[in-house]
Amino acid sequence: MHRRSFLAGLAGLAALPFAAQAQTRSLNLGVYPGTGKADIVMGDFRAYAMPFAQALGAAINAQPKLTLFRSIRSVMNSLKSGRLDLYFVPPTVAVAVLDHDFSPVVRVRDEATGMMVRRKGVKQVEAVAFTEKESWLDVMGRWTLKQNKHTGLKTYNFKTQDDVALAIERNYAQAGSLRISKARQMIEKGLVEVWYELPKTPDFTLMASNRLSQAERDRLGAAAAGLAQPVIDSLQQTIHSKVTGFVIDKQADYQIIKRAMKDAGY
Repeated sequence: MHRRSFLAGLAGLAALPFAAQAQTRSLNLGVYPGTGKADIVMGDFRAYAMPFAQALGAAINAQPKLTLFRSIRSVMNSLKSGRLDLYFVPPTVAVAVLDHDFSPVVRVRDEATGMMVRRKGVKQVEAVAFTEKESWLDVMGRWTLKQNKHTGLKTYNFKTQDDVALAIERNYAQAGSLRISKARQMIEKGLVEVWYELPKTPDFTLMASNRLSQAERDRLGAAAAGLAQPVIDSLQQTIHSKVTGFVIDKQADYQIIKRAMKDAGY
């Protein structure tokens, strides 16, 4: 009898580490890197983004799990499942996530900037090229056209900024919406000129589910704002926008993006 009790006790002790491991909570983070990085190799994405995910997980004692999204549509579909705890996404996608019981935790320090360019010497723009529908460049570009009373133009959506640039170079479209760095590259080539500056807005934002407590969201924000430089540099490899660090900005203004999305019919 004593022997059986002793063996049963050993079995219970042996099971403890596994039980503890089974109880470790997960922190599910979804990342949409934007049209410029949507084709990143999965292995590279995990290697570069995991230090960021691990820092966030450590902040609330959770095991991070990463999901890579290749399109805005896939992000929207995932919101229906309610499975993810965090999204790290571009600004127009962040606005959509806000409407699904999420709150902004931190945003990247640098604002989203862009411009609309047009071919030099063009007297009349007939077609305009944008990136993926509902992307920041698409939404803010369409809003800018409306604000400047351009109507009846043909519009095309392409997967990447490189595709937009190519459409302009081949005169398939006489104008296009680009991030500042890409626009400047084209301007330097002498093919295009500035047409309109796009409004500046918050850029990539880390959104947290309101299922997480306020204390947990605060710890996640503090962890992101305090990331070591090597972690930031690693994350930059997965994101097409500039990432020099994060700031806690609970009052970040997404209203102009919301208005622009509404005006664009999204």
